[in-house]
Amino acid sequence: MDFTDVILMRRTTRSYDSRQINEADLNSMLMAAHMAPIAGADYSKTHMTVVQDSRLLDEIRQACTMKSKDAKPRDPLYGAPTVIFFSAHGVSKDYIEYSNIGCAIENVLLAATNLDLGSTYIWGCLRRLRQHTGLIEKLGMPNGYVILSAVAVGYPMEPLAQRSPAKNLSVDII
Repeated sequence: MDFTDVILMRRTTRSYDSRQINEADLNSMLMAAHMAPIAGADYSKTHMTVVQDSRLLDEIRQACTMKSKDAKPRDPLYGAPTVIFFSAHGVSKDYIEYSNIGCAIENVLLAATNLDLGSTYIWGCLRRLRQHTGLIEKLGMPNGYVILSAVAVGYPMEPLAQRSPAKNLSVDII
């Protein structure tokens, strides 16, 4: 896909079918994450944990279920069959680790779009997940790492469609 097409196709997917993504697509997304700019090229403080085990994802969903605006429970992972958790250790006073992970996540989101996969940046429910030490242990993250963000990915129920270019951010050109 042309890069502009990828940008115009990128959107949050909130409904996935149950098919698992293939290994080649997963590896493409992980490679994209590895190519992200990381402050000072210090890759030792950032870690990815890929979860495709449906039982573990169900446990995470149960622990992190949130209420929608109409008070109904909602799946915080939107039914995605793959979730990539991004963690860091030794979070600095300037929180650069969040920026580092944000860069890696954006690369994953764009790579997923290029592969015609749906994706969602996961943030809000992770505070609840961090409180479940048993689940954190099941994720097998290295000691001292804390989950900062995640990406849910899978085949979207509705095919990705191109959006019109938007100008949502305020801009001053001086």
